[in-house]
Parts: sequence; C-alpha cells; structure tokens
Amino acid sequence: MSFIEERLLDRVAYGTQGGPTWSTRRVPLRSGVVRRKALRSLPLYRFLVLYGNLQPEGHAQVLAAFNAARGGLHSFRLKDWSDFIATDEVLTTGTGAPQSVQLIKTYTFGTESVARAIRKPVVATVALTANNVPIAHTIDSVGVVTFTATDGHTVRWSGEFDVPVMFEQDELLFAANNRGPNGLFLTADVGLVEDIAI
Repeated sequence: MSFIEERLLDRVAYGTQGGPTWSTRRVPLRSGVVRRKALRSLPLYRFLVLYGNLQPEGHAQVLAAFNAARGGLHSFRLKDWSDFIATDEVLTTGTGAPQSVQLIKTYTFGTESVARAIRKPVVATVALTANNVPIAHTIDSVGVVTFTATDGHTVRWSGEFDVPVMFEQDELLFAANNRGPNGLFLTADVGLVEDIAI
C-alpha cells in the first residue's frame, strides 16, 4: 500500500456526512451508573461522500481514483469541508536552534483538550510565526515542519489541511438515475475512512 498525493474530487453534494468517531466501552451497573473507558486515544474520521448529479467528467475522476487506488489498497487526500483550516495553532516554544515539530490542531472544551496530528497539510497555505512574526520553515509530506525560532518565542501555525483516507469498500456502484440536456447525470455514495498509518 502507498499514499497518493492527490485530493479526491471535492465537488460533493448536500447530504455528505463525515467527522470524528470515538470508541468508548460502556458498562451499565445495577445501580444505574455507567462505567466508561476510552478504547482509543484519538478520533478516527469517517465520511460518506455524496456525489449527487455528478457530471460525466466528475464520474470519470471518481472512477479513475477508485481504480488507481485499487479500492481500499492505497490512500489519498480528502477535503473535510467541516474542518479544514487551522488558525494560530500553538506548536511549541522556540529554542534558538533548529527544531522539527509535527503540525497539530487542538480541540478544547472546558478543561479537556485533544491534539490532533495534521498529517496532510496543504503546503502552499502553511504559515509559521514566532511571537506573531513570520518565520521561514520547510515542511515534509506528513506535516513535520522544520524551523529556527528565537528562544522563548511562541511558535504558531495557520493553514489548510486534508485528511488521509482510503475507500472503505472494494466496490464502487454508480446509478444512472437522472438525465440532463448533455446526457446522464451519474450519482454515487462513497464511504471513506481515515488512514491512521500515514
């Protein structure tokens, strides 16, 4: 298996669903109390992408992606329209020496926080600052940035990112159920799951 550095067609239809999933073991006790235990330390993202009224050229793009990826074998990029931007996310504190740090996005509610590794940034959009002053950096294919920042300065990043995903099933069924002036509109619902091995 390998990673294809391309984004799946992002002209999705209304009704497309997706987002984080967690796994929690729940054990109800006779008292009515429910004991809970987290089975994962990070969320797993899942999507059901709807391609309603997909034009023939879009149909060809999705079909090509599915076959080139050999169904669920290879993974690729997906734009999650509900969560694809990071703004002034704190990365670390500068040391005055070169540093390499994984991009993250932190989700906070009350006193609880979860830091999500951003493994497929849109490289051209990524900007780093140290105490709000832009700094030079390089970035690799899995979201690790390398930079040098003044000792004690807070390093932040902003930019867009994709989710590394794979097809959840090894079949892609299209239904030609609408006709337009230029021929058939093809529709397909595509299940995707995050590839956490990237």
